[in-house]
Amino acid sequence: MQEQGWGVVFFLATLAVACAGAWIGKQVKIPAGAMLGAMAGVAVFHIFTGWGRFPSELKTVVQILSGALIGSKVSRKDVAALKKILLPTAILLLFMTLMNLTLGISIYKLGGLDIATALFSASPGGLTDMALLAEELGANSTYVTLLQLVRLLTIFSFLPPIIKRVLKKQLAAAQARGEAPAEPTVQPRELSRQQRLCYFAETMLAAAIGGLALHFLRVTAGAMLGSMLAVAAWNIATGRGYFPRPVSDAAQVASGALLGLKIDMASVLGLAGLAVPALLVMAGVLLFSLLTGYVMHRLTKLDLATCLLASTPGGLTEMSLLSEDLGADTPKIAVMQTARLLYVVAFFPTMIEFVAHALG
Repeated sequence: MQEQGWGVVFFLATLAVACAGAWIGKQVKIPAGAMLGAMAGVAVFHIFTGWGRFPSELKTVVQILSGALIGSKVSRKDVAALKKILLPTAILLLFMTLMNLTLGISIYKLGGLDIATALFSASPGGLTDMALLAEELGANSTYVTLLQLVRLLTIFSFLPPIIKRVLKKQLAAAQARGEAPAEPTVQPRELSRQQRLCYFAETMLAAAIGGLALHFLRVTAGAMLGSMLAVAAWNIATGRGYFPRPVSDAAQVASGALLGLKIDMASVLGLAGLAVPALLVMAGVLLFSLLTGYVMHRLTKLDLATCLLASTPGGLTEMSLLSEDLGADTPKIAVMQTARLLYVVAFFPTMIEFVAHALG
């Protein structure tokens, strides 16, 4: 009984450290700062004290929350818009699959990582989602998280200047033709507090039903996948899918705490061996993003800047905000980024599991 009491105390201490780390991560403004800050804080706390605790039963809850967050971003408008950009989206998904297999196998052959870890490290999904899925399939979630961070830092360091230059040329050409700039995106209406609570409760009910159903059916990554699909279907059917930002932050903190407990001194000492995988990730992400955007531009009627922003696996929210800031075609980019994220979470775990078994 006393041991259980201390377990609760250690769990609360772990959460407190995770929250502090998340706050620092967000202040520093690193990509996925809440999750990475929480993970780093808990890792340091656990390595030096051994007091880190996070009940394994809560892992499924964290996965359901993460799936609900992704699913809530899919609306009926996205599905309707997808029909109009079917070819560019198909090109995007094909090249993202080729990138994952080519880059993942290269990291496996040249970087010294196991095949599952290498493939998850090269996956063009969200950092939090890939780390959780890697944990689910037995890959090294610490290495996956760090290499996914390398991917995001590479994207936001090198690609925005290139896209800005392309947009500048497009704007100059449009002005020379006498064309007017695009109208700003219409902002969605504000929900009342009562509506937000009601919509969130409905969203979480759909997430729990879908996530637990696939989890108990032992589908690969079933808790996240089932939650994502159920909430997406609910939001498409009713338009009432809602996931508040504080809960999103809480899910990231919990994910970070869960992953931080997997980091021990041996993992830290092994980070020196990630130099080759990190260089492969940097080169591969830049090459495939630019190649995908160029091929999409040549095979469709979309402008090059839109194709490059849609082809950059830097996160749905981040790329949509960057597009809005640069004045690109944000609705098309958001729809294709949503399709990419759904495709990666729904399809890649099964593909990675198959390839990992095939390559031993």
